Amino acid sequence: MKYTVKTFVSALAFASIMSMTTVPALAQDLGFNIPDKETVEAQKKARDNKAASQSIGRAIMDAFELYEEDEIKEAIAILEDQDPEPGYDSAYLGRFLGNLYAADERMADALAVLKDSVDQDVLGWNDQSAALKLVGQISLQEEKYAQSLEYLKQWVQFTGERDSQVFLYMANAHYQMKNFGEIIPFAEASLQAADKPDKNIYTLMMASYYERKMYPQAIEVLEEGLNKLPEVTAWWPQLAQFYMLEENLGKSLQTMEIAYMAGYLDTESQYKMLVQLYDNEGIPYKAASTMEKHVKAGDIEGTAKNFATIANSFHRAKALDKAVAWYQRAAGATNDSDDKGEYYRKQGNLMLLNEQYIAATDPLKKALDYLGRKDEGRVYMSLAEAYFYGGDYRQAMRYVDEAATFDGQRRSARSWKGYIKSTAERKGIKLN
Repeated sequence: MKYTVKTFVSALAFASIMSMTTVPALAQDLGFNIPDKETVEAQKKARDNKAASQSIGRAIMDAFELYEEDEIKEAIAILEDQDPEPGYDSAYLGRFLGNLYAADERMADALAVLKDSVDQDVLGWNDQSAALKLVGQISLQEEKYAQSLEYLKQWVQFTGERDSQVFLYMANAHYQMKNFGEIIPFAEASLQAADKPDKNIYTLMMASYYERKMYPQAIEVLEEGLNKLPEVTAWWPQLAQFYMLEENLGKSLQTMEIAYMAGYLDTESQYKMLVQLYDNEGIPYKAASTMEKHVKAGDIEGTAKNFATIANSFHRAKALDKAVAWYQRAAGATNDSDDKGEYYRKQGNLMLLNEQYIAATDPLKKALDYLGRKDEGRVYMSLAEAYFYGGDYRQAMRYVDEAATFDGQRRSARSWKGYIKSTAERKGIKLN
């Protein structure tokens, strides 16, 4: 999670930071103390209110006028040309120059001068507060996560304020550092301080629990998030995935079905996840018809593998005609010989099962053109059965003889050979 430069820089950079509403919470959860309002007020009064020298003050006013006219580089040039005395003048000028660098997207320069300004600890209360916060924010932007945490912590302890966005920055810094267990206290503090629920807070909390494989807690976070922010539709499939990780497939399917009926699913992987859940829960017809619908609509890619998935589900749903048609499409859509042969074999076997005996011989013969020898024996046996039940005993005998040449089919082929011969003779048909 990254935050843009524009989040950090505005005209307010040249003005005093307004006080924020504080929200009571347990400071010890964050690992450091937060001063109460009385302590902060005492610190404010004790802090010197200094003024910059006339030359530095004038330069800053000139720079601010140029800034307001969007002449940022000219404003920077004015301040860079100054030679302030060490101490307050240096810190005060650095505070404004740092903001100008940030506005010009020179973030490394901004961070250097602002950090130096803050570290001198001589600015007035408002200026020190604003600069501390900005150092923390820019450090996060510049991927200096430990430094970001340090200066944001200083800001909280300096102001005594519980700012939801600041706590969110700190939670994000911990996430970037892979301190997954440290995310939760700051995310919870951010939620407490927020005026309204924030998607980013829940996302970080969910990530914290996910990375630690604490799936029940992640589920609780997402359930609460959806209760507070039902418009965040992307969370529905995520919640279903967490239920899957907990092997609660029924709840996972229920969640995905709600999302599907509400129109929240919009990616191929989400539709296929729903299909998988239907299959896993023993609802193959719904699995097949759902995938069929979205393949035809173009939501799921029309690949041989996807066609075969549809066929397989229709097969298990005993919708044999549909399964046959989709295996035929799968065979026509692949250039892989083994896959093509296997799809034709499955098509032929289903037609055999559907009592389309002679018609089944066509895809079964096509299967022989593509399958390797180790799979041919099964196909010869299927052809023998198809011709036998179709009443063509001579062809049945021909293919059972072929099947008998394969070790895996030899015993079955011998049994069938005797059965075919006796059946033919009973019907007055001589095979030799």
